[in-house]
Amino acid sequence: MSLETLFNASWYGKSHWTKCFYPLMPLVRRFVKKKRQDFIDSEDLLFQSPVPVIVVGNITVGGTGKSPMVVALCEFLQSKGYSPGIVSRGYGSKNQEALRVDSSSSPHQVGDEPLMLTRRTQCPVVIGRQRVQALEKLLKECDVDVVISDDGLQHYALNRDIEIVMVDYERGFGNGELLPVGPLREPIERLKEVNFITSVIQSNQSSVVPEYMPQNLAERFSCLQLDAVDLVNLKTGEVAGLSILQRQISWHLMAAIGNPNRFLNTLLLLGLREGFTTNWLPDHYKLMVKDIPMHGAVVMTEKDAVKCLALDFSNPDVWYLRIKLQLNDDFKFNLINALSNFTKVSSK
Repeated sequence: MSLETLFNASWYGKSHWTKCFYPLMPLVRRFVKKKRQDFIDSEDLLFQSPVPVIVVGNITVGGTGKSPMVVALCEFLQSKGYSPGIVSRGYGSKNQEALRVDSSSSPHQVGDEPLMLTRRTQCPVVIGRQRVQALEKLLKECDVDVVISDDGLQHYALNRDIEIVMVDYERGFGNGELLPVGPLREPIERLKEVNFITSVIQSNQSSVVPEYMPQNLAERFSCLQLDAVDLVNLKTGEVAGLSILQRQISWHLMAAIGNPNRFLNTLLLLGLREGFTTNWLPDHYKLMVKDIPMHGAVVMTEKDAVKCLALDFSNPDVWYLRIKLQLNDDFKFNLINALSNFTKVSSK
């Protein structure tokens, strides 16, 4: 059992072994509070972007659907005449300086998520350990009028105008404790200060406000449906309908993401038959040829698929699932209303 699994079992399950870290909590709370307060005190001194900056993040550890949200935001904003750009940490990248991502970049050089976002949205993407440097490079080299930060809610060197927090609909805030006792990067009260609180749900899930969400935050909360689109063959680029999941006798599922159970639940909802096998790997794991079965049908996430593009694997039956997050009308209206407070400014 991996360390990640052990922590999740305590944060979201019944083992509670992480309570042994309670003596650290006064120090953790003090650090988190000071980090936030330092940002508030120095906000006017930080780099002021000439275009609005939207941060898509979370207050918990693990996958909550940030990447589908960034893609959905880009597509929606483009449909409204905006020219969005993306900045990202580029997890796993060893570059010290900000770097522009293109569709032929190596995922090991720029990170799997930035490469997937580049290929999916066709928007300019710049990665950097310091997101302000990435933002400055993006504004200097690209004609954008709104910037989306993929993650970075707690990266307080980056000034922001709109904050969107993603919350896992099923797991919520776990035991409600800060790291390492619980999964929280910041206390739940932090949500009082953000613009949007959203959860990704499947088509068979209710969109009611979950019980763990404080009542005073309910009006900022919305559920957004995640729809599967199709499957794409990594070898040939062939696009297949979702019914292929039901026609195949057995599948091998692969995922190196923060919450692979969401991927599994999506496939089960689409009719995945019993008899499948799974290989859940650590988030951002560097996939290698040996990880991909030589025979049989394989399905993985789109984020994992970009890490396999340069791999010389022999199996011709490897697919990835394309998904699309649906922004509802209320969310769209409120986002455009929030952006209307800013004047579009050319970064050139």
